Parts: sequence; C-alpha cells; structure tokens
Amino acid sequence: MKKEGALFFVLIFIISVHSIIAQFDPNVASIINQVSSDHLMDNLNYLTGIKEVTVPSGTFLITSRHSYQFTNQIAEEYLKQQLESFGLTTTMQYFDGGGGNVIATQPGYKYPQKQIIICAHFDNMPNSFIAPGADDNASGTSAVLEAAKILSKKKTDYTIIYALWDKEEQGLLGSAYYAYLARSRNDDIIAVINMDMIGWDSNNDNIAEIHYRNYSTSFSIADNMFQVNSTYQIGMNLERIYPGTSASDHASFWNNNYPAVLLIEDYTFSNGFRDFNTKYHTADDKIDLINRSYFEKCAKIAIGTLATYAGIQTTSSVSNAQPLTYSLMQNYPNPFNSATTISYQLEKESHVKIVVYDLIGKEVAVLVDRVQLPGSYSAYFDPSDYNGGLSAGLYFYTMYSKGFASSRKMLYLK
Repeated sequence: MKKEGALFFVLIFIISVHSIIAQFDPNVASIINQVSSDHLMDNLNYLTGIKEVTVPSGTFLITSRHSYQFTNQIAEEYLKQQLESFGLTTTMQYFDGGGGNVIATQPGYKYPQKQIIICAHFDNMPNSFIAPGADDNASGTSAVLEAAKILSKKKTDYTIIYALWDKEEQGLLGSAYYAYLARSRNDDIIAVINMDMIGWDSNNDNIAEIHYRNYSTSFSIADNMFQVNSTYQIGMNLERIYPGTSASDHASFWNNNYPAVLLIEDYTFSNGFRDFNTKYHTADDKIDLINRSYFEKCAKIAIGTLATYAGIQTTSSVSNAQPLTYSLMQNYPNPFNSATTISYQLEKESHVKIVVYDLIGKEVAVLVDRVQLPGSYSAYFDPSDYNGGLSAGLYFYTMYSKGFASSRKMLYLK
C-alpha cells in the first residue's frame, strides 16, 4: 500500500435501481466454498520467507520483496511458476525502472475480448533484507494465486487476467504501465478488483472497505461485492468509501477511465475508529499477525465477485459446445502499437510451440514452448521485450503442435 496522508469519508449510499441484484448461483457458491485459509496461509509462508522456493535461479527464501532487493526477482520467478502450474499462459511485463509485472491470462469462451482483472501488488516495504510484508501485500498476492488456482479449472464466459504488480510502493509504476498500454490498445476491461492489505483485523469486527470513484462504472463493482457478501452469507461488514483513496493500483485504471475498486482492511476513520495494521511498512509485518478468518472472508468476497463477473459455464453448456481442434487465431488487436494477444486451441495434450518471425524468416521471439492440456489458451506478445525492442513492421507467427502447423501475419506500428 502506497502512503497517502489525506482522509476519506464514507458516502451514505442508497443502491441505485439500476444496480444488478446478484442471484444465487451454485457455480459461484462452489467457487467461494473452495477458498481456503490453509491455502492462503501456505502462500504466505512462501512469500514471506518462512518456506523455501525453488525456481529456475535456484532455491531461496523470499526474505523481502522490496523492488531494490534481489529477492524481488526471486518472487517474480516464483509467482510466474505458480501461475503456470495452474495451466495459465503467463508472461513477465517489464517496464522502465527495472520492474516486472507477472500477468496470467485465462481466455473467455463467449466473450474473449472482454476482460476482468483481479490484481494485487507483490512488492513491499521497507527496503531491507528482512521485510516479510505479510499483510502489505502478500495477503492480496496470495488471494490472486488462490483465485487462479480455483478458477483456472473452470470455463468462463469472459477473459480473466490475473495480475501481480511490481513497484507499487514507488508510485504505482507497474499498474500504471499496464493500464496505459491497455488504454492505448483499447482493451475492453469491464471490471478491475484490486486487493491491498486484506489480512489485519485486530478486534475481529470483520470490517473491510471498498473504495471507488465515478470512473466508468466503478460503483457497480462495489454494489456487486456487497451483493456477493449478502447472497453467499460470507459475513463481512463492508463499507463503501467515496471518494476512494488513490494510494493503490486500482487508481491506475481510474486514470485510464476503467472501472476499478480497492478491497482493503479498515483503512480510514469512516466509523470513528481505524483498525489499520500498526506494523505497516516495517520489518514486523509478519505472518503471525494475520487474522486467518478475516483473510479468508476478504478473499471470498473478491473471488466470488470475480466469478460472478466472469460467468462460470456449466457442464452441460460446455458439453454442447463445438469440440476443440488445433487452431491458431488472428492476434488481437491487429495492427497494434504496443502489445497484442494471440489465442489458440489444442485438441489433445501435446507440446506446443509458438514462434514469431520477421519478414526474412528470422526467429525473433518464442512465446510458448511447453506441453499443455487440451483447451483454449492465449499468448501475450510485446515487441519491446525482445532484442532490445523490435522494429515496426510486418511479422509472422507460427504454431507447431503434433503435426499441426499454422501461420498468420501481424502488423506492428510504433
């Protein structure tokens, strides 16, 4: 959580007649019931340096995730590895200043161009070798991993982006870079759910805040979070905060006119009392101060809202769909001026490789090179990530899998 000095006030808000009233959905209920405090806390054990992680670079304890500590890069590797283990196409998005966002994509089946983002920042404070950052913000990061673990097994109507931002503490740098590119691509983002510090509740009052502003339809996301809490009897005491703080990554999306909210513990003095983490931004922000029950309930609110927006396909609707084949789709957007997404399908479990070539047939990027299960996937291609930045022009991309090969062309405009 980035520091901010201003206080905010609660808007006494009457739900608009235009708000969507959530109906009980057994598919959403099933997802909420799978959210486990054991899983959430185990994620924290790895993210706060209690348990070792083994990544391509070696075996380490993530003693700090501060962007200036080398273990921040270990955290990047670990998070990417975890998201890939769920079968998600996962990429690193690097930006000026040495930061790296971890982005995983789960393509939607009915409306793949429409996106819901669930996100958190994984970097932390202070700048020291020992900085666990259990609440700020391993808690939000852990909940994103739990969302991916559960929902990656489902087929959804809409595309889900699982995003973990770097350098939030230096001024929302990671999310600002992503949101700027999203707007330049004209990405169709219908909701952003940001979690920042969702593990502290010293008095067990279950108060959490939802921050929003009048950017696009942010208030509708807040309404739906209230509905999820009520409909599925999660048991949180939620408060609407308007105008919400701009001290976390949801604000990057507000600044680009996308609907976004922040879910956070008792951050303001909205009820006359502030139960905010007293170990915030210190080396004492440790896992033993996390309120397990509260942490689980906050995660259920966010993941239940995500599932409601994403649209969980039932077994019958999936079985009636056209069977999968090996196919490579046209990238979107095309032409593109920053980055693009390439979607593809696999009929059977197989090794798949997707390669980008320039006009003379020289290989310039390998986007995918692994064994994957049958299903629909997408690969993210940002030309600035390769060879110091590729030149504008026409490129070809080819997918190879079990005797299948298909190529398409795309136009990169700077």
